[in-house]
Amino acid sequence: MSLGIRPMRDGEEDAVAVLIRQLPKDLGLRAIPKMTGQNLRDAKGLAHVTVADDAGLILGVCLWTMTYSSWRGCPGIYICDLYVLPHARGRKIGERLLHGTLRESQKMGAGFVKMEVDVVNDGAARFYERLGFLHKADDRIFILEPDAFKDLMKGTLS
Repeated sequence: MSLGIRPMRDGEEDAVAVLIRQLPKDLGLRAIPKMTGQNLRDAKGLAHVTVADDAGLILGVCLWTMTYSSWRGCPGIYICDLYVLPHARGRKIGERLLHGTLRESQKMGAGFVKMEVDVVNDGAARFYERLGFLHKADDRIFILEPDAFKDLMKGTLS
């Protein structure tokens, strides 16, 4: 195995999008991410992707973005998705992807990580807890979905 952990290269956006769309299928969820290669090309500079590459084959991805915490007083990252193909699991690829992402984000000043784990994804929860992540039961996640975002903007524009 010649596994390398590196930033996504131009031209790999479509392959990365395919992997990210596979995540809910593996969890048995009906949700289908709207992620496409074009979405990633359009988000260049905002969305960052770390890939696990074995001789040119992408086995896993970590999609992340920079954020800032007034509570912590420092920049950090928000991990949107971390996914490893099922046949490649058990080889510490997820851990290596996470470490590669942290190294890359640290160069940009990041000092913490925030993420969400689907409630049905017990394996991911155990993985992150094993690495030292804490479940913050005192925080609530609120999301204004795209249609509601548009509705709210219609009501607030004057």
